[in-house]
Amino acid sequence: MEKIRTGIYVLSGVLAECDDYCTQHNISRSELIEQSLKLFLATRTIKDKSDVLVPELAECIAQASDNGITKISKGLFRYAVEVEMLIAILADTFEVSMNELKDIRREAVNNVRRTRGKINLDDLITRNYQEGIYDDES
Repeated sequence: MEKIRTGIYVLSGVLAECDDYCTQHNISRSELIEQSLKLFLATRTIKDKSDVLVPELAECIAQASDNGITKISKGLFRYAVEVEMLIAILADTFEVSMNELKDIRREAVNNVRRTRGKINLDDLITRNYQEGIYDDES
């Protein structure tokens, strides 16, 4: 497209601010004014067309949200399968009474709440050694 040279009147303070911005961002005054005009006109167009754009944008956001929820659900399902496998292995390997199981569950719930789900196996083992639950020789 052909560029046209034109003159404008602007407040001296606005022009000084414009020049400071241009210097900081290494662009010409003409580039800044052109980009500013494009942004202004696009904003006006959006405002004029908001009765159409806002519902379309809301639909796009809802669809993206649904897609994210689907991905999270699939990830949680895969995670649950792995946890189920570990539980089955542990149940076959160790004998745990119902009372011990209740105590373990209560402690697990408290740990997850306390750490907001960021507890890991290393932290549990370290804490149990500190509390004398494990012997260093085992």
